[in-house]
Amino acid sequence: MKRVLCLDAVGGAAGDMVLGALLDLGVDAHAVEAALRGLDLDGWTMSVERTVRGSVSATKVHFLPTPSTVPQNPGLSQDHDHDHDHDHDHRHSHDHRHSHDHGHSHDHGSEPHFPGQPDRSWSVIRALIEQSALPVAVRRRAIAIFQRLAESEARVHGGSADTVHFHEVGGVDAILDIVGCAVAIELLGVDDIIAGPLPVGRGWVRCAHGRMPLPAPATLYLMEGWPTEPGVDRMEQVTPTGAAIWTTVGRSAPLPASTVESVGYGAGSRELPDRPNVVRAWLGTVPSPIPPHIDDGHSDNIDRVQVLAAQIDDMSPEHLSPLFDALFAAGAVDATATPVHMKKGRVGLKVEALSPKDREDSVAEAFLRHSTTFGVRCWSTRRTILDRWHESVDTPWGAVRIKVGAWQGEVLQASPEYEDVAQAARAGGVPTLQVHAAARAAWTARGPSHDD
Repeated sequence: MKRVLCLDAVGGAAGDMVLGALLDLGVDAHAVEAALRGLDLDGWTMSVERTVRGSVSATKVHFLPTPSTVPQNPGLSQDHDHDHDHDHDHRHSHDHRHSHDHGHSHDHGSEPHFPGQPDRSWSVIRALIEQSALPVAVRRRAIAIFQRLAESEARVHGGSADTVHFHEVGGVDAILDIVGCAVAIELLGVDDIIAGPLPVGRGWVRCAHGRMPLPAPATLYLMEGWPTEPGVDRMEQVTPTGAAIWTTVGRSAPLPASTVESVGYGAGSRELPDRPNVVRAWLGTVPSPIPPHIDDGHSDNIDRVQVLAAQIDDMSPEHLSPLFDALFAAGAVDATATPVHMKKGRVGLKVEALSPKDREDSVAEAFLRHSTTFGVRCWSTRRTILDRWHESVDTPWGAVRIKVGAWQGEVLQASPEYEDVAQAARAGGVPTLQVHAAARAAWTARGPSHDD
């Protein structure tokens, strides 16, 4: 079985709304908060509460400054349109019960939650994430989201993505929203994410750049190639943060036939006149397909990709790992480095990356920015791939996901996910080889269940 996450922008899409929906699905809020503490960001608290939007019960997430970080100035109010939802059941709270209107969520004109925060550049935020204690997969997903944000902002204002200075989306709460969504998706352990159309209305919004048309220019760039539907005029239903998360982690596709496991709702900050202001999410299980025989190159098991390559002879090997991180964040699905003998008798590296066609330009830019190469070769090819999904097994040191590969319904490969193995090994104080062997033995003893 494959696990599919489906996202529905009922009232719009903002970072806190997506995160709220994922928590409402059952992701442990304490686990998300613990992971976010791995970022070098101080002075914040997280609270989660039940609220109602348009008669729909939903989860509302707040990232708020700690009292010591709020200036003691009576002229600075932290009210931000309190909704006073404190009569609802609090699922996970840090002694803060008011529903705040986030500056980056449907209201760019409100006071920022974290006064005095700098306008961080994309390079600063990337370093913050790369140097964090977050799992590799979470870092890559969060960096990919911010990379698309930076590229859209650069198109709006000119200049390069690396030098873009974020305003609302560079604040502490926006960073925590994006990274929090990356953490929650990893904790869900899904195999696919399908995201629906985004609502678009007309009108104007006021932000750090002044008065801007709706959808905000950066948001509209992020929605290129994405289906839209009519929204509420004169109200920002989709924020840049929400659009970046939506279009980076998800894909637009018809909903598959599936069995619904669980449903969650994430609340926005305002009530809408004609619909509940929520993001709806649900988990479904989809039977693994039995593909047809390969005959003409058009089977579901044929994956058409771009190969991007560069030969490098003047870069220290210590920079290879950051280059790989940048390639994966830009959208590469695989990357390798091979020693080669180059002109002038030099020994160098041939670095190759596989990329989907729509991420080719971003991967090429990552090569140019994060290596010493002066050019990147690119050509189209195809690869024959196994159907794959994840199953979970229990070991004495915790659960470990097994990546399973099948061909025409026959399981051929099963491999424990290294990140799960490493995390369990660290927690148990044992070698990774021991956890890996235990996970393999547990899967072999059970056999592929097709139920996870």
